[in-house]
Amino acid sequence: MITFDHDTGKAQAAVDVARRRGLPVPQQIDDTAAMWEVVIDASRMQPPERPGRDDVPATVDELRALIEERAHAHRIAEAHRATAGDYREPIARKYNQLVAAQVPAWIGGLQPDFLALVKVLAKQEKKLPALLDPHHIDLRRPEISAPWETATAAAVKLDQLVADRQILARAVGQDLGPDAQLHAVAKLAKNPDNDDVFGHRLRDEVGPARQTWRDLKHQPIARWLHLARSPHFTLQLATPGEVEQRQAVMDRWSQAVQIIMGSGLSHQQAQHAVAQALRG
Repeated sequence: MITFDHDTGKAQAAVDVARRRGLPVPQQIDDTAAMWEVVIDASRMQPPERPGRDDVPATVDELRALIEERAHAHRIAEAHRATAGDYREPIARKYNQLVAAQVPAWIGGLQPDFLALVKVLAKQEKKLPALLDPHHIDLRRPEISAPWETATAAAVKLDQLVADRQILARAVGQDLGPDAQLHAVAKLAKNPDNDDVFGHRLRDEVGPARQTWRDLKHQPIARWLHLARSPHFTLQLATPGEVEQRQAVMDRWSQAVQIIMGSGLSHQQAQHAVAQALRG
């Protein structure tokens, strides 16, 4: 059975993204990929095709020699397939590990383009109306259509860049959990503190902003503009592991909220418990 350690598909896809984006691919990765191709070729080695009528030799001695030659070819092909199988797992594991080790740097290499596109969005959103529904935006007005078109182009490029980021992240096998797509591109503008918990900012501000982002799933332009406008989030690509870290901050905030809901603690006790929950 092929496991992730034997399958190089995700790692190969990540390398393809790195090359397309002009990111450096270490020579060791290419050398190991070449070894993988040698293993695959050897594992597919086949013996000679069965002889036909026209292949029957003229003499018994010639036939005896041909049989010996074909038997040797069969043994060689079988030995290549068996031996290649021995190398398949360790070479695949090495390749996957080399690529996984490079993924954080590759995602970091996407960051300048990401931030440049975010800057374009931030500039355009100030020129657009509060309601971002394309069905209600009057694109007949140049002062609206021009920034909308610029924002649209930036949003399309952002979607493409984030899709590439996800391919890179899958080579590490991370970025799981609720709202992973959001945490891959945005982090909280500030870590929550006691005032945020007791001021119900998760319920009244951050939670609704997060829900709006979910609701705009099929409106990518408005979705990006919403994040660019939100004072609660900072647009920044997450390297593998940072998605889980960002989710953990949200989880601790939610846990802190639960503490003050029907806990029966005094205000001072609740403040202490909330502070501990936020620290994790």
